[in-house]
Amino acid sequence: MALFCLPCNCNPPILCPKFPSYYYATLKSKTPYFTISISAPTKIPNNKAQCSSNLSSSVESEEEHPSSVVIFVKGLAQSTGEGGLKEAFSRYGEVSRVKLVLDKKTKQPFGFAYVWFVREEHARVAIKEMNGQFFEGRFIHVAFAKPGSCKIPRRPSVYKF
Repeated sequence: MALFCLPCNCNPPILCPKFPSYYYATLKSKTPYFTISISAPTKIPNNKAQCSSNLSSSVESEEEHPSSVVIFVKGLAQSTGEGGLKEAFSRYGEVSRVKLVLDKKTKQPFGFAYVWFVREEHARVAIKEMNGQFFEGRFIHVAFAKPGSCKIPRRPSVYKF
């Protein structure tokens, strides 16, 4: 029997990013009853989008790369592509992934994206240098992504007859 953390559906013990003040949730199993104890950690790295669990998953996501740091970029032009973003942000460090968020129906960009950096120092420099800059005809805003905001749900595709 599995018990999941309600804020983010991670298996305990976890670092729960959606809980206020980054509380730790741990599970104590007493068959057939379960108890959950919650305690605040002494120090958690700020602005890191991560959700760590002791169980592995076959679905690729940012949880499998806990060392990656995600930044949020908004104010992008409709013509901005993932390649252009990767090239621009690669000047500040190694970029592992770029995700331009698109409208599901029209496939047009919403004007914001997520950029995954391998190292936190590189992400900090990129935010400092790129925030408020003019990029491809627009002023952009760059910040650390909020925990859990960059999760891209991946469901198995259903075969339609």
